[in-house]
Amino acid sequence: MKFSLLAVPGAAPGDEILGAENGKERTFKISEYKGRYLVIVFYHGDWECQEYLQAFSDLQDKFRSVKAEVVGCSIDSSKGHLVWMKTDKSDGGFGGKLQIALWTDTSGSLSDQFDLYDKEENQCLDGVVIIDDAGVVRHAMTTSLECADTAKNTFELVNMLKKYKVDAKDVKKSSSKTSSSLSSSSSSGREVSPVKISREELEKDWDVSEDPELIKVLNMAKMLGRAQPPKVQTYAKNPLFNLLPLAIRRLSNPRAPVKCCTASLFRNLAGFGPNGDISKNQKLQLENLMKKVMGVAYMPEDLTGKFTSLSSLNQREQTKFFDTTLMDLTGDSYMKEPNSVKDTEGKGVFVNNYSNFVLWVNCEDQLRLVSVAKGQDLKYVLLRLQKAVARIEEALKSCQQRGFTTANGGFSHSRREVYGTGFETTFTMELLGFGRAGRDEMEKASRELNIKMEKNRNGVNTFTVVLRQGPDDTEQEIVTKSVEAVDTLGKMDKELQSRLGVKLTL
Repeated sequence: MKFSLLAVPGAAPGDEILGAENGKERTFKISEYKGRYLVIVFYHGDWECQEYLQAFSDLQDKFRSVKAEVVGCSIDSSKGHLVWMKTDKSDGGFGGKLQIALWTDTSGSLSDQFDLYDKEENQCLDGVVIIDDAGVVRHAMTTSLECADTAKNTFELVNMLKKYKVDAKDVKKSSSKTSSSLSSSSSSGREVSPVKISREELEKDWDVSEDPELIKVLNMAKMLGRAQPPKVQTYAKNPLFNLLPLAIRRLSNPRAPVKCCTASLFRNLAGFGPNGDISKNQKLQLENLMKKVMGVAYMPEDLTGKFTSLSSLNQREQTKFFDTTLMDLTGDSYMKEPNSVKDTEGKGVFVNNYSNFVLWVNCEDQLRLVSVAKGQDLKYVLLRLQKAVARIEEALKSCQQRGFTTANGGFSHSRREVYGTGFETTFTMELLGFGRAGRDEMEKASRELNIKMEKNRNGVNTFTVVLRQGPDDTEQEIVTKSVEAVDTLGKMDKELQSRLGVKLTL
């Protein structure tokens, strides 16, 4: 167990560190901030802590107004920092508008001096260090607070520390009184507390008799006086759609012929319950909220469109609305049939202008997001879905909503055989071999590839293919396993065509 050697207050380290600021790489030193308070925000990695750093960036002007400066720090390279800072916000970056510099602590030498480096994971721990205007470390912490609360509390803490000054000379003087062996015990050069306590010295005058009961009490007292490793309390992180643009671009599209790909997310809103079984009044409130969220004020151009309340459609209009290619692709064209949609009040559908994104409101779950495209370009479908859910979450926060309902570390929803991710990919394939071979071959392939295969209503040899997920599957694993299954299924179909003598007709 590693115990902290960090002294607070203590002198700040003076080494140079590489970083990025205002679109350029440069070197930084903590000493250049003397005369101002310096807040170093350590975080575990680029592309994963956008909200955390954005919260501090939003308050940078307030920090500067009290003569304080905020910087971020991780093990990522300065070139990586620059790419992340310039990347569009909808793709997980900051659009060139990040107000704070980002430092590079590749080896963890800086963060380790503040006990904010995880050697096993080779990453900085999320935490905040405050160094005052005299170069004295005044505060070092990790926290389980939300991002915005951490930034606000740090600002308040800077103001509080300004009221209680610590003389840097006194700090150095107290450190210089320690022996050379003490100073050499900290190879990283950190300030070490000068106070030494000898347990033997404290215990030498203890009166230990032969009374066994007294000996038990004394032994217990000794045990209580010994330092015990601190208990580490862990907090479950809020779940998120864990497919950022960079990760999506590294995935592979199916190689087998695919007629269309869809990717769906099933979500419910915090404050409205864990599923779609809510009151009529709540449904109407949710419908009005999503009309606002999907408006041009919050959505980018490629996600703007039209919201249709199903209660406003008569049967003929409903048939026309659902009898479209888009509804065929999403698998919802069955709603064109009379009486297929009941209790329409509060139910609505948003379709973007490009007819490749659909948001369902109060149908099964409170929200269902669907991104779709003809052909094999699954990555294009996923990038659109990621942008849509990110923008919707931002818009919900702007409307004073708390985001999506979660439970047991995952998202709450009602979709069967979909677990905590609330995420599903679906592929439509033309499989002439399986169409000719019959149900036995279909069931055999389904078992081998761990998929569900169903014949599509719109074609004899057209099939819908969905992966059977596991409870621990991540979004990336779902995509990877789905693509592998689809490619293998395509090869199996070709073998069946050859074996059964199926001829292609153009």
